[in-house]
Amino acid sequence: MKQFFLFLVAIALPSCMQNPFLSRADAIRELGGGQPLSYAEAIRSDGLWGTFRGELFGSPQSVSFVRFRPGAYTLNVVSAEGPAADSTSTLCQQHEAVAGINGSYFDMQQLTSVTYLKDDGFVVNASTSQEELFRTNGAVLLGNGIIRIDAAGTIPWDGWREVMASGPILLDEGVRAAYTEGISGWEDFYAKRHPRSMIGTDGEGYVWLVVVDGRAEGQATGMSISELTELAYLMGLTDALNLDGGGSSTLWTLSGGVVNHPCDNGKFDADGQRVVPSILALQPVSIGPEK
Repeated sequence: MKQFFLFLVAIALPSCMQNPFLSRADAIRELGGGQPLSYAEAIRSDGLWGTFRGELFGSPQSVSFVRFRPGAYTLNVVSAEGPAADSTSTLCQQHEAVAGINGSYFDMQQLTSVTYLKDDGFVVNASTSQEELFRTNGAVLLGNGIIRIDAAGTIPWDGWREVMASGPILLDEGVRAAYTEGISGWEDFYAKRHPRSMIGTDGEGYVWLVVVDGRAEGQATGMSISELTELAYLMGLTDALNLDGGGSSTLWTLSGGVVNHPCDNGKFDADGQRVVPSILALQPVSIGPEK
């Protein structure tokens, strides 16, 4: 609870003085080359990654993150359906990324997307399956250097070059989303603690890619959706969207490799990645395509 209290104290300070998450994180590194950053350097950095290890919500947690400014980096949907599916780290390296996070929900047998997905103007999957509607109520919209999290968009999101539908929405313009007992998927998905992945934007123009580890007793408990929402709020995010979680949750950087602890191998290490058919890949503006 001490770490949680420190978060509450820090969030009350002006943002120019303190970022409640960065101030409590472990070693923070520059995104491209991996050089260590001081806190003073970190709050001004266009791209960084790091990990927070400590107690939150009354349990041990491990939270890995990438923070970047869209003017310096471009975020792209990478679709790799069926036989092209691979681990998040491999797909990132294939697309010359400096960082990446797993994407949205998918059919684990066919390795195909089950939520709306548009990659480089091509609609990979045209609609979200009925089975995923209980949690898919938002999307990441990408185009013309803009990254937007949409809580109420209408398919096909015309005018956006890339779209990844996912959910649930965690924060919408600074307001916490509330999901209550009795809704579909409450007991297993919303209320139960799992590894989680999310993307968010803050009031200073940065975008965050975040993975919460879980299923590692004594080291990383994971979070419920309400706890993840509270974490997003305490991090200073104004808009946030949950991505696929569980064994899919993976965060990779060029300088650090797999920086979280994917759980598909049942071990608290970096080797338990799951094969996925979509990711969000981050590239320097000088390398990434203009979308």
